[in-house]
Amino acid sequence: MAYADDLLDLAQHLANLEPANPRQACLRRAVSTAYYALFHLLISEATLNWGRSELRSELGRVFDHGKMKSASEGKRSALNAELGKNPPPSQELVIFKRLHTVADTFIKVQQKRNDADYDTGKEWTQTDVQTQIRAVSAAFESWKAIRDEPVAQAYLVSLLGKRARPE
Repeated sequence: MAYADDLLDLAQHLANLEPANPRQACLRRAVSTAYYALFHLLISEATLNWGRSELRSELGRVFDHGKMKSASEGKRSALNAELGKNPPPSQELVIFKRLHTVADTFIKVQQKRNDADYDTGKEWTQTDVQTQIRAVSAAFESWKAIRDEPVAQAYLVSLLGKRARPE
């Protein structure tokens, strides 16, 4: 998690680099960097499960932004349905809500990263940027609380994408 933590710290640093009159470049990079902090947190957590430590960086390169977003959308929908129809026991409810925070944040900050990187007509404010950084920080905290739970580990596997169907 050290790299992901460093990225989150860097996002905060960029957001506060010029408090009086921040340049759009700093604010945009802060939004993008916050997203990449969460992206790399999840990849790091997933690759830690791989027994061959010398191949973890290669495995990390397999993860794809689009597949991770799709998996997160699927998980968020499934959690919404589960939480809406039949609330589980309290401990399980807490785990589900925290996983929902992680998946939902991933989806939202990925879109904000796209906006920051490609929508040059949008003007970012420090408030907008701090909102994104706080969301990612909350996702980090949620993840740390549930990282060893089976449902969280299954979510990590799902980030690789859907299984190919036999023909």
